[in-house]
Amino acid sequence: MESLAQLEALCERLYNSQDSAERAHAENALKCFSVNTDYISQCQYILDNASTPYSLMLASSSLLKQVTDHSLSLQLRLDIRNYLINYLATRGPLPQFVNASLIQLLCRVTKFGWFDDDRFREVVKEATDFLSQASKEHYEIGLKILNQLVSEMNQASFLHFFKSNSGLPSTNHRRVACSFRDQSLFQIFQISLTSLSQLKNDVMSRLQELALSLSLKCLSFDFVGTSIDESSEEFGTIQVLITYSITIPSSWRPVLEDPSTLQIFFDYYAITTSPRSKESYGFLVGHGGVKCMEDGGFVDFLCVLEEDFMVRLHLLLEC
Repeated sequence: MESLAQLEALCERLYNSQDSAERAHAENALKCFSVNTDYISQCQYILDNASTPYSLMLASSSLLKQVTDHSLSLQLRLDIRNYLINYLATRGPLPQFVNASLIQLLCRVTKFGWFDDDRFREVVKEATDFLSQASKEHYEIGLKILNQLVSEMNQASFLHFFKSNSGLPSTNHRRVACSFRDQSLFQIFQISLTSLSQLKNDVMSRLQELALSLSLKCLSFDFVGTSIDESSEEFGTIQVLITYSITIPSSWRPVLEDPSTLQIFFDYYAITTSPRSKESYGFLVGHGGVKCMEDGGFVDFLCVLEEDFMVRLHLLLEC
């Protein structure tokens, strides 16, 4: 590659050209960045110096493929992780598709290194640091990191990696996901509830949507599929309203049954429009109506539901 300008031109053709032959030529010329580990440092150079979003996208997507397909050294993976945290914090506004790719890369590196070094597990704290900063841009990045982290841990995207290196894809995935579930998932769910409370007056914001999405992703986590011992009493099947049941750790029940948790989603259902209101309603119907045979949790929920319904009916009749 003769120059950064030449690379940027090739990236423009790769992602934008309507000519299939031109795209194929660009793809072939740029393939080295995603298959040859010697080009990892070049990807960082592109991220630091390129001026076009398509060049940044090439560097990020190439690093994602490198991390997924190759057994990189621990120090190199830590360097990539630390670089990404700093980059997202300091680079400034980036196109949404570039941010999404960088965050996916961060979460993939985190998942692959979960048992290799404790520093990989600090990603939740670092995402929380984004939430504590003043700008909405940083707050959004923090919520996006947590959303992507839950999604990444909840699917077996790295089975191919373990299959080619250890021969135990299912076991390794379950071990990482189980550890993440036990150490971090409940904390992330609580962060989502805190964010929803803080963002209640930020009407129609993207941040509200991300916080709602994070709550639902936490509750939709495959708790049984990530359990090493699925007969454990730490998990209980909860009968929920309408059509189905979910299985969650028993330690989550006090928060799920807390009327203040339900009230958050009642409030969001009232103040938002579709699709945010549908997500709030989905929580209330799918996860709020917890039937707990050993206490009055289900009755408490129905009382709150009835009270809210009567208030809304009264307001409707006054119109």
